[in-house]
Amino acid sequence: MKRKTTALLTICMITALAAGCGNSKKNSTDATESVEAGTESGSVTASADIAYNVDDYVKLGDYMDVAVTLNEADYQVTDDDVNNYADQMIAYSKPFLPDDSHTVVEADDFVDVDYVGKKDGEAFAGGSAEGQVIDVAGNCDATSGNGYIEGFSEGLIGASVGDTVDHEVTFPDDYSNEDLKGQTVTFTFTINAIDRKVTRDMIDDSYVKDNFDSDSVDDFYSDIRTVLNQQAESGKETDIRSKVVDAVMDKCSVELPDGLLDTRLEEYIDGFTKQNCTNGITLADYLQQNYNTTEDDFRKQCRTYMEDNLKQELVFEAIVNKENIQFDEDKFNDYISMIVKNGGFDSEDTLYETYGTDKEAGKAYLQKIYLQSEACSKIADQADVTYETGTETVADTEAS
Repeated sequence: MKRKTTALLTICMITALAAGCGNSKKNSTDATESVEAGTESGSVTASADIAYNVDDYVKLGDYMDVAVTLNEADYQVTDDDVNNYADQMIAYSKPFLPDDSHTVVEADDFVDVDYVGKKDGEAFAGGSAEGQVIDVAGNCDATSGNGYIEGFSEGLIGASVGDTVDHEVTFPDDYSNEDLKGQTVTFTFTINAIDRKVTRDMIDDSYVKDNFDSDSVDDFYSDIRTVLNQQAESGKETDIRSKVVDAVMDKCSVELPDGLLDTRLEEYIDGFTKQNCTNGITLADYLQQNYNTTEDDFRKQCRTYMEDNLKQELVFEAIVNKENIQFDEDKFNDYISMIVKNGGFDSEDTLYETYGTDKEAGKAYLQKIYLQSEACSKIADQADVTYETGTETVADTEAS
């Protein structure tokens, strides 16, 4: 199964993600360069306040006659997919188990320890841990791969399980902690176990019961295949909707109302700046440090992306009107709950505030986006979907 990056596509939050431009948008009435349209006092106009008749800007084509093609192999789950996923689950859950046959630490062992770092006999902050698995040969955390200061793990070699050993190390002169740089300290290690790295061929029914709530190894692999099949089906539905949007846009023409793009862009830039440029850092510095790009290039990328998304919004807004798609409160609530969950928002209110000058404005905007998503679903349900299988194709009469 081909791995895919899932995005909130096809009218679902389509103004939220700017390619290479971060992942948050917040309308603001104090954006520094927003277009001042229709205001007597010269105050900034929010994009939601720009009035227009969508039918004046959109010419709809035959949007219900849509055909899309997918690669069938992209949605097939292979044994390799299942095994790779199992490896990931093992690595994230319980990647090491005690090796009872091995009691003396050797240079290439994984060792489960508790340790306390002391300077002048006093424990120092950040110098202690319990149940830490150390890769002795790599001098690093065996799970994360994060390295330790030079010589940290050498004192473990030759110790036995159950031993407590002291080992002196010296922090480098350029260490980040001023109190520790260049200082010699003592780490006291308690050897809990010598571990072995868990591989798929080692797991048994007891292991999967303890770590994955599966009754047996066979059930463990079956559960993984079920999850991957669900992900593949979800990816297929997302891809169909994405291709439907592209096909619809090819059949329709659209222009943007004056000021809408400039205002939406500045709202995004303003929200992005407020979220990321804290502690006195400028937008230019933030972009250079995190994206290796300039503010001018950032604006160009965001402008191109938002222009495409605004055109999609207007086209599907026109389709909502023509198809007389009605608002459904229960379905909208489910839609919002999905976005809150998948988008990592703290609450519905946080989501609304992210997409409007206030909660009410944000909710109104997302209600409109929800209707556009419903329009996209209606078209996708009737789409002629074909799956490529090498040189052959397989028709799918029921597109999701």
